[in-house]
Amino acid sequence: MFNFALHRKMVQMKSGTRILLRPLKDDDFDKLMGLFKMIPDEEARTLKHNIKDEEMVRKWCTNIDFDDVLSLVACTEDKIVGDITLHLGKGPYRHTAEIRIVLAPEYRGKKLGMIMLNEMEEVARRMELMFLTSEVLLHQIGLIRAFRRLGYDLRCILDDNFMYPDGTTNDTTILIKRLVQVEHF
Repeated sequence: MFNFALHRKMVQMKSGTRILLRPLKDDDFDKLMGLFKMIPDEEARTLKHNIKDEEMVRKWCTNIDFDDVLSLVACTEDKIVGDITLHLGKGPYRHTAEIRIVLAPEYRGKKLGMIMLNEMEEVARRMELMFLTSEVLLHQIGLIRAFRRLGYDLRCILDDNFMYPDGTTNDTTILIKRLVQVEHF
């Protein structure tokens, strides 16, 4: 059986920077908040959770439950520069997971996001998941293209599905990647 808690991978960026991909640990709060503080407020408001809320982030770090959410962080020597999570489905959705990713602005466009997405897909395969899904706001064309390059299909657009704190709405896309082909009888 796959033990996510022991998962590690070292990658080297074209710049020569070495990055360790590893599971989130309970003492990562300060480094994770450091990443989230780098995210512009306008972008942070497009995420499902308020990553600027220190109390919530502290709970994520102190209540780690790999049966619910798998969080893989990208670490340089002194900071976390990326966080990718798999939110595992339950009951009749236990074969699926939703994938979410946050990258430090300085690491975007350098293939780290693609590396992290591929690594988390490998984790999902080792867990024998069948589908990965992602919800992306319709105007985030670059992110949609990145998922499409990785084999995700855009399955639908949901009008006004995402509501900002001020009550305005935005359309979302649902992207799905099938990891296992199933034969139907």
